[in-house]
Amino acid sequence: MTVLKRWIAVGVMVPLTLSAQTVSGVMSPVLTRAYDNSRTGATTTETVLSQASVGTRGIKRLASLTMTGDARGAEAQPLILPGVKMADGKVRDVIVLCSMNNSVWAFDANTYEQLWTVTLGPPANGSASIDMHTINDHWGILSTGVIDPESQTLYVVAWVSPNGTPQRGVHSVFSLKVADGTQVHAPASLAGVSYKTPSGVVETYSGIGGSDGNKTVIMRKQRSSLAFAVEGGRKTVFFASGTVLETSKGAAGWIFAYDVATNTISSGLAMSAGYGAGVWMAGSGLCVDDQGYLYAVTGNGSFDGKNDWSEAVVKVKYDYAAKSLAVVDWWSPYSDNGRIGKDPTQSFAPAALTAKMSGVTAPSEEAKAGKTMETEVARPTNSMAERDLTNARVVGKLTYIKPLNIDTGAYSDEDLGSAGISLIPEYGAVLSAGKDGIAYLVNQKNMGKTMPADFAHAATNYAKLLQPPIWYTYYPGAVDAAPQDSSTLDFLFQGKTRHMHSTSVQYTSPVHGKMLFCWGENSNLRAWGMAPTGKLSYLAESAEVASVNDTASPGGMPGGFMSLSSNNNEAGSAVLWAAIPYGDANSTITNGRLLAYDPDNFVTYPDGTKGLRVLWDSERWGVTFVYNKFNVPVVSGGKLFVPTYSGTVDVYGLP
Repeated sequence: MTVLKRWIAVGVMVPLTLSAQTVSGVMSPVLTRAYDNSRTGATTTETVLSQASVGTRGIKRLASLTMTGDARGAEAQPLILPGVKMADGKVRDVIVLCSMNNSVWAFDANTYEQLWTVTLGPPANGSASIDMHTINDHWGILSTGVIDPESQTLYVVAWVSPNGTPQRGVHSVFSLKVADGTQVHAPASLAGVSYKTPSGVVETYSGIGGSDGNKTVIMRKQRSSLAFAVEGGRKTVFFASGTVLETSKGAAGWIFAYDVATNTISSGLAMSAGYGAGVWMAGSGLCVDDQGYLYAVTGNGSFDGKNDWSEAVVKVKYDYAAKSLAVVDWWSPYSDNGRIGKDPTQSFAPAALTAKMSGVTAPSEEAKAGKTMETEVARPTNSMAERDLTNARVVGKLTYIKPLNIDTGAYSDEDLGSAGISLIPEYGAVLSAGKDGIAYLVNQKNMGKTMPADFAHAATNYAKLLQPPIWYTYYPGAVDAAPQDSSTLDFLFQGKTRHMHSTSVQYTSPVHGKMLFCWGENSNLRAWGMAPTGKLSYLAESAEVASVNDTASPGGMPGGFMSLSSNNNEAGSAVLWAAIPYGDANSTITNGRLLAYDPDNFVTYPDGTKGLRVLWDSERWGVTFVYNKFNVPVVSGGKLFVPTYSGTVDVYGLP
């Protein structure tokens, strides 16, 4: 099995042909979300942007790549393919941007010249029926596509609606030549793809709302990015989806396989025969290992370990001969029923549910509406050492907040799959962290196959992990991260959510060894060391806080989104890049803050604990931009590409 590994060419396992060096550096490919199919969030081919160059010279905005026709622009991460021969014979490094109005744009990554643009069809118009906050004026290309460097083809999923209504919208896979934007094949539609669960329930995927015989087919959101893999020379694109009304009957998440050779959706796997199990992962993509197994994490819904896979880390096998997808291993920490203090071994009955729109992130909505009760509990708010009260840096009291209506389901939306997962194959680990901000290190080779009855014996279920669960985005003090009663996790730390949405960034430091970085909502950037056993050790945190201007409870979304660049992990070469919002980027348009950190050399705070050293800060230099929720900065050839909600991708480099 060949998968995307940084800038290695898929299928042939040799370096891509790169263009000549630019004034900044040699452009390296960015072919998929977070650089590779392990979703490391790290590129190791950067030779220009280093700790010394960024720290002494700083960076400046060199250009803004503008997309028109949509106020927000691209929800999809920029992709870069160097060395593309154009129709005029010129060889260019091409950056591809995909807008929410279903337009695809190509620019020269060095001169910033627009090369071509194409429109794939009318998108669904933004409305409260899709997202209650109506931030987006269109819903078209939501997920990051993937580029096959061998054929120089971009694969992307677009939501096309002939009349602009989401009820008439249909998702299709489009294949475009990177050189000129022409379509390689006719679009491959997802409408009508079906899956028969082991219990015999037939699920049908459709972008069309309404009723289809005895089946309920509802609007879908395809946020999860695309993954590309090759098995025995056969190329396949994998991707996943959630739904708009995620608790309605038939509202199942899906995983798909698109066969490149036949231009068909060769298989679809419904993640629930009941409801939910959407695969969101905040825009991240499925992980793919060297044996071809797929890895995903799901959101809230029903779970039975047979047909329903909500709140679970799942391992999926694609059978190339039978053209079928199946869950072959999994692990889950809790059920939605358990989260509201009821029998954890039972799932909700779909008939008892009211339709809940995705994006409503309980208990945040209840807290904003004032439907809370508060008690003060004296405990550390953010310890500098893992579960160590002695060395805790106490910043006041933790406001312990629970919704008054907890028994009616306010905490049944604590999605495990609110963030992308990380595959760490050298340690046999799959890392997942969701809305609780708790890190779970799942055994890649033997996940444990949790069953509903296991929730009655939580300690035994947690023992299946490589290491015990740990508070990851924030430390609330002496609160068990692995409780028997999962409803004891239902509180806001110091009155704020600490949800994890960004995918953890992986880095092999010459100083600290294997490192992980996370940035939760209303929290600091946190650095962790990782041992080969999977044990995580807290190292340091930033002084900067996401959504710092949103002072009211429960705070703002979505925390920080990060990437890391280095020159083969050499000393002094690594820079951790992060973008955070000042306000709540989920319900409002807010400005962002762009930061560059030294991930190796920590500073010391007055209390003796360690912090992350800032190399460059947009706030200090008066650089402003509109924050793009769920999108990540990417680095190539001495340039930093930052998507904004002003319909642009801003380009930064050394002055």
